[in-house]
Amino acid sequence: MKINCLNFSGCDVSRYFFLYGSELVLKQEIADQILQSLQAGGFNDRVLLHQDELDQAEEIIMRNIGGSLFEEKLILHLKHTSGKFPEKIKLILDNQHLYNSDNMALIVESSIEKNPASGPWIKSIDRKGLIVNCGKLKTGEEKLWLKRQLEFLPKTLLPMFGGSIFQNNEGNLLGQMNEVRLLKLLFNSNQEIDETETTNIVFHSGMSAFELEDVIIDRDFKKVLKTINFLKEHDSQNSAPLIWMIAKIINSCLESTQATNKKTALIKSGVWSSKINRYLKLTKNSKASEFMRLSDQMLQLDLINKGIIKSNVWEQIEKIILQLRGATEPQH
Repeated sequence: MKINCLNFSGCDVSRYFFLYGSELVLKQEIADQILQSLQAGGFNDRVLLHQDELDQAEEIIMRNIGGSLFEEKLILHLKHTSGKFPEKIKLILDNQHLYNSDNMALIVESSIEKNPASGPWIKSIDRKGLIVNCGKLKTGEEKLWLKRQLEFLPKTLLPMFGGSIFQNNEGNLLGQMNEVRLLKLLFNSNQEIDETETTNIVFHSGMSAFELEDVIIDRDFKKVLKTINFLKEHDSQNSAPLIWMIAKIINSCLESTQATNKKTALIKSGVWSSKINRYLKLTKNSKASEFMRLSDQMLQLDLINKGIIKSNVWEQIEKIILQLRGATEPQH
């Protein structure tokens, strides 16, 4: 059966997969989903072979199709990354013994951009397995893919972040995925994050995005403005991570001030548990209407950053920080 990668919904229909197309990000994404699903089904062993190692494939298949003493389930994962589609993989895909084995699964990733219309091997995998097109996406498909990647975001922030990522990386799924991963770190409420992952979110001032969040919620606005001025002078073209962090803080404060259970609202907004009391202290004397106005200002800032509205993005950032300072005054 042939499907587009956007229509892939899991491994229930088969244990044999042929992924083709030029988009490496899509193939990796689908392959990861397949591996996770197969492993959940008991396929705990995997053999990965690249195109210069295919001589081993036939032996592995013949050794496993008859079952084994300990009933291991094996995933054979083949990768073709360049050149003409290998004849050896064609023979494997046309091997009927493979499809009759209960203890084997197959994943083939290929760099070919078009699915062949004929040939015994393509008919076999079409009949017994799943052929997934991971080629270049059309504009509408690309936006849908990005929207799915950003499902972890609060709905109020999806248009801002999604629009910025798409505008800056249209046609570049790898660039979009890198920015999505950055956002996932910013909005992950789980503090069990590998420290090495946070290195992607360090500003030229040496301060990480998480440290900047601390400085803002602790109301050290003098240091915040100093950091902003440094970034304006030394990294003026890379305002997006800073804008995203400020937007996250404002959105979290807004959700909290509007909610009956403020702690739960903060957790859902991606605030770490160790920072919840500091957020509560920050918004203790604040009104939801003040953060709604700040949220509107962030939307305008987003339009400025995209070049839709002509204005100075750094001046707008400073203006919002000063308004945030006023909105969170202990007594105001």
